[in-house]
Amino acid sequence: MKRYLPFVLIALGALLVLTGAGSAYLNQLVQNPQPAPLPVRLAGLSLIAKNEGAIALREVSELHGQDFLLTSGAVGRYGTNHEATLWVSGAPHPLIAARMIASMHEKIGQGNSPFVPIGTRQHNQHTIHELEGMGQKHFYFQSGNLIVWLAVDPELAEQVLQETLAFYR
Repeated sequence: MKRYLPFVLIALGALLVLTGAGSAYLNQLVQNPQPAPLPVRLAGLSLIAKNEGAIALREVSELHGQDFLLTSGAVGRYGTNHEATLWVSGAPHPLIAARMIASMHEKIGQGNSPFVPIGTRQHNQHTIHELEGMGQKHFYFQSGNLIVWLAVDPELAEQVLQETLAFYR
């Protein structure tokens, strides 16, 4: 047993160093979020305004009234009358993004939101959550480590959703 003790201590030390380095790296990503990708056009609507990185994530935090562990973000508004808006947030890992989507689904299902759930549907590997509220159709889904929320005028909803799904494969 005494023979293995130095190796166990070395392994524990290495684990502590890796944990510290990983934590510092994650902190760096969260403190300096990068832009998330946005399509230039959706259903013929041009991207007329966008916020990226920390500014976009601040907007997301203000909408929810809390901060999240996010490493990238973008908010894009499409069309001259803001017919569509995309909020895209990047989590550090797809499993964290999946948990955030599940949490959103649970909270909206409690009924304390301006959104009425319509249902879910599958598109390739995406589970799309569909809602109505505030005069628009809303969809949210996960794509890898990204969380995508789309708000769109009802008459453009299907076309914009399909183009959004194609962009975030």
